[in-house]
Amino acid sequence: MNLNWLRITGLIGCATLLFLSAPRINAATPGLQPAGFGQDRGWDRPPDAWNDLQRRGFQDGIEGARKDFDNHRRPDVDNRDEYRHPNVPSQLWGAYREGFRRGYDVGMSHLVGAADWRIRAPERPWDAPPNEFDALRRQGFQDGIEGARKDFDNHRRPDVENRDEYRHPHLPPGQREAYRDGFRRGYQVAVDHMMGGRG
Repeated sequence: MNLNWLRITGLIGCATLLFLSAPRINAATPGLQPAGFGQDRGWDRPPDAWNDLQRRGFQDGIEGARKDFDNHRRPDVDNRDEYRHPNVPSQLWGAYREGFRRGYDVGMSHLVGAADWRIRAPERPWDAPPNEFDALRRQGFQDGIEGARKDFDNHRRPDVENRDEYRHPHLPPGQREAYRDGFRRGYQVAVDHMMGGRG
């Protein structure tokens, strides 16, 4: 009887110790965790489906954002030399830049503590999606900018209708028009910017 009582008391004591130490472990987690980052993975981890070049671009983009933030520079991915002139073969620039841009956005958002850093930027950069856009249109807008960059880098005539991701988005039918609306706007903004227009 006394032995059973000791076992129960010991188990209760262990459970209490674990319970009381759990909040201290969570409270000691360093760093700012803005909404939307790091739920299931580290905020600085590139998408699993990406290739090595895109992953490298993503990590370089985070580092570029960190340098701009630390040196109090206006955030703008186009001001990063490693983005404008990547140290990879020219035919691979598109994949590297895609990763870099996403890494830069994720890094800057993490550093300023916002889900999208461009909303908090005092001077909104040319590639910031309109505030009224929902998440689907924002994604379309960013993909449209990237599509225009690819056309520009490959010396193709700018035409949003020539982009497969615009004509055939991999989305349910009910979401395609919103995505295309964002894509069209992003594509046009990027073309204006790269052609030296208002942007």
